[in-house]
Amino acid sequence: MRRKPKILLLTPAPPYPPTNGGMLRIFSLVEALKDAFDFSLLTFTRTGDESKFSETAKLIALESLFREIHTVPKESITSGRSAAPGLPGFARDWFSPAMASAVKTLSPSYDILHVELLKMAFYVRYSGAPISFLTEHDLGHLSLFNSYFREWTGLGRLLAIPEWARTRAHHREICREYSRIVVLTKFDRDILAATTPAEKLILVKTGTNLARFPFRAPQKEHQAAPLIYVGHYAHFPNEDAALWFCRSIFPLILAGSPGARLTLAGSQPTPAIEKLAIPGGAVSVTGEVPDINEHLAASGIFVAPVRLGLGVKGKVLEAFSAGVPVVATSAVARGIPEAKGRTHLLVADSPRSFAGAVARLRADFQLYSGLAHAARNLAEKHYSWPDLAGDLARAYDNAVTGAKTA
Repeated sequence: MRRKPKILLLTPAPPYPPTNGGMLRIFSLVEALKDAFDFSLLTFTRTGDESKFSETAKLIALESLFREIHTVPKESITSGRSAAPGLPGFARDWFSPAMASAVKTLSPSYDILHVELLKMAFYVRYSGAPISFLTEHDLGHLSLFNSYFREWTGLGRLLAIPEWARTRAHHREICREYSRIVVLTKFDRDILAATTPAEKLILVKTGTNLARFPFRAPQKEHQAAPLIYVGHYAHFPNEDAALWFCRSIFPLILAGSPGARLTLAGSQPTPAIEKLAIPGGAVSVTGEVPDINEHLAASGIFVAPVRLGLGVKGKVLEAFSAGVPVVATSAVARGIPEAKGRTHLLVADSPRSFAGAVARLRADFQLYSGLAHAARNLAEKHYSWPDLAGDLARAYDNAVTGAKTA
């Protein structure tokens, strides 16, 4: 009988509840592969009185996915330069001597250390596992002009150049220390191929749970239902997208359709996002919701006005699955290469063209229905989690087999 490879998964927080794209991806892949691989989790948790019970509940919910769960208090992070010399600021903010010690102690008992997110990548330097994987969730940090850091926008972009240079140098250096780099899109793989050997790059696309988001057959009354955007707003590209839409695009939509409404759903709305909501007004902000499908089912069009960052937007795939037509920027569409403009979604990059695309969908039911059906078919064919998880399973098996025969 085949021995299950043992994998130690290192994450910045417990991947539960899976309410943002990164946590949903981690949760879904482990859920799909838990019978074939022996996963354990090493993660930060908050230990303060206010967080203790909620953090415990998260870990209990994850017990069915992981053989062992190891935690380190997030309060152990010491982000001073002297504590973590040489690290750029975004990584230094996650340095914990206690976590470094935990990685050093636990990892030698595992076949693979799999680290999620670049900000945690430096912990590979404390690993004793023979194989290491890093998942690159978003390569936006590689471009000063497409950055997902709030501090790197406007005039702050010029002041951020030295830190950006440190970030790029750290990225190149740390990628050399990993056995495999997991990327989410072909576009990301092409970017990394310029500096990373192709054999180290593994494409494992982000998928969607087709059962959780059942297809809603389009009806004409759906066209006038509220627009919706979903995001984890503490992640700057999502805040930027919502603010840009509300300030530059939505007023144009309201000018043509005064009764239009917008729902901003998702976790950790920032103060700037919360200010967009006016009781009884055109914009509502829900905060984190237990089941986003309820809001998708009540919406008419999914808007994805994301301008910053790279990668694939899982929220768009959820809309595809649920049968909610999508209007998105080219930055979003690029992450789903199988999706074609005017066949699976409408693509627009300026406020006027974006507002115009929304107006077309609200007026043309044939287009509205055609996009919904085509997008669902695309999700079924290319973005089912069990199918995509097979790519990661093969990468794990090939790495372990190669390590044993080397």
